[in-house]
Amino acid sequence: MNVEYDIVLTWGSLILVLGCVVVLYFNKHKIQYWSLLQNKKRIEAANCIVEKDHIYFPKGYYFKFGYLKNKDKLPFSVINEIRTNTFPITARINTNEIVFLLGLDEEKCIQLKDQANIILTNPMDNWSLICEEFLDTECSVELKERILQQLEKNGIHPNEVAQIKKHIASRMLFRTFISWEWQYYGQFDVLKVLWFLNSKKYWWTMDIALRTHKKQ
Repeated sequence: MNVEYDIVLTWGSLILVLGCVVVLYFNKHKIQYWSLLQNKKRIEAANCIVEKDHIYFPKGYYFKFGYLKNKDKLPFSVINEIRTNTFPITARINTNEIVFLLGLDEEKCIQLKDQANIILTNPMDNWSLICEEFLDTECSVELKERILQQLEKNGIHPNEVAQIKKHIASRMLFRTFISWEWQYYGQFDVLKVLWFLNSKKYWWTMDIALRTHKKQ
């Protein structure tokens, strides 16, 4: 009798545990789907439009700390370059700020190049390199070492990289837990996880994004 009771208890416990795992799995995917859906709606609402002599943000700009704090138009005249290797595509303006051009694709970038004589560039994406290990994919020791070497060439030394990662790690990993993102994280993603974003944090990310190798 005791043996039969133990067997029933064991199987009952296994079924209970399995049930909990299934519930957690589906709840996670429901949360993930809801989060991605809401995020997609927010991003689409912030998409920009290329006009005759400026880029227009119909709903206002996503972040309220720089040039576009109280503006919805970005004149071509203040754009130094369009960076096509970031996601979203970005513009460097007034030499010291990155503006996120949500909704801009390769075709529109070529249009901007021809229409406003704005150069298209692919500089090293510092934030993408820093955030590489937070993606839902393998990051080998060799890759981490190569990343540190690349960042050091841009004036971001290993000790600073460690401090930056320490500052954002828990938030970026939580974002990965929800989204399962495995392809790309950049400055835009970092800004979105810096909850209670303020001017100091905003310009801190700009400083890091715009560090570049200085020719001797």
